[in-house]
Amino acid sequence: MQPPDSLKSLSDPIYEAFYGLKEQPFAISTDPKFLFLSAPHRRAYDELMHGISRDESLMLLTGETGSGKTTLCRAVVSATGDRTFSSILHQPYMTGPEMLKLILRDFGMVSKEELRRGALAGADVPHLMEVLETFLASLFAVKARAIVVIDEAQSLSPTLLDEVRMLTAFEREGKRLVQIILCGQPMLLNTLKTEPMYALNERITRRVALTPLSDAEVEAYIYHRLSIAGGGDKVGFEPDALRLIADLSRGLPRRVNVLADRTLQEGRIDGASRITAALVKRAARALAGAQAAAAETADSQLTETESADTIDLSSEALSLAISGERGEDRRFRLWIGVAVFTIIAGVGAYWYWGNEALSSGLDYALPARARVSMPAPPSKVLMPTDEELEAYFRTVRGLGDSLPELPGDRHDLD
Repeated sequence: MQPPDSLKSLSDPIYEAFYGLKEQPFAISTDPKFLFLSAPHRRAYDELMHGISRDESLMLLTGETGSGKTTLCRAVVSATGDRTFSSILHQPYMTGPEMLKLILRDFGMVSKEELRRGALAGADVPHLMEVLETFLASLFAVKARAIVVIDEAQSLSPTLLDEVRMLTAFEREGKRLVQIILCGQPMLLNTLKTEPMYALNERITRRVALTPLSDAEVEAYIYHRLSIAGGGDKVGFEPDALRLIADLSRGLPRRVNVLADRTLQEGRIDGASRITAALVKRAARALAGAQAAAAETADSQLTETESADTIDLSSEALSLAISGERGEDRRFRLWIGVAVFTIIAGVGAYWYWGNEALSSGLDYALPARARVSMPAPPSKVLMPTDEELEAYFRTVRGLGDSLPELPGDRHDLD
């Protein structure tokens, strides 16, 4: 491990000072200065900018979680200039009045305290709509622009989505007063195809989607963020390490950030200026919650299994895919599993077929000792014939007077 340059560096961030960086290059934030324009991001950026320049009222941006939708929207809003009033809503679980109040607050028309206790505290949707339209009309008079970005739109209620549609009706002299960008996961597309969303879906003028980064784009993305953070000339990534980051992150920028950030931390601990696949695997195991002891025994070689594109950084499969287990250990556990399965199958078969045999009434021979101790079975009893019965009753009738006389009344009983 490389010793610190000075005592001051001990109080610096865990790897920024070591690698000559001015800030965290892979922080989980939506700062637009870190926006990396891959092919799909460039296409989405251009589409949204064209829609805004043409005063289109409703645009749609979709992409998987962590694909960079919010960062892209912030970059678009920043690029529109200082005469833009913007509101970026991240809370989809809100009512109509709450949404309108947040928009008015973000536009700077009212403060949070005024919304809580002022004249608009108990305002309903029609009243808030009227206030918002008046404010937007004043912006139009001074040639200012209003943009509303609604994030996580796939979780909006149908009622709230319909109120978003109502906002697109605000206009003056044939121009829309507010422009709305709906951001959501791909499931939002299915919601918009339903019958209640027909009116809203018909108003969408642009639809763009963000797709994951390619392997080459992941490499460019990493070095782009290192450059924005202050250079990063003291750190480099081996090709295998970059390929593994691309595999584990599935090309999603947020996952790249999480894994690359932890990898640089592991590199700082080792004092390494070159990031290897072994460091990436160690970082991924730490993120997956693996034990530190398992991390110390990891292989430094990258296997084909570990680089498969089916590995998911957020699933339990990650810790298995990068656990560094040796082939002998895996084969040993396989044999143990086969043996246990065989034993369980044998016991189950014995239990099933044994019970079936007992229930079918089969006669099993008893051991000799058991046969001696058990009593002999009774012989078969034959029913008497008619002649034997008649002879028996003749004998009884012949006893005659020798039979005792039975009492004729209950009172004669002693």
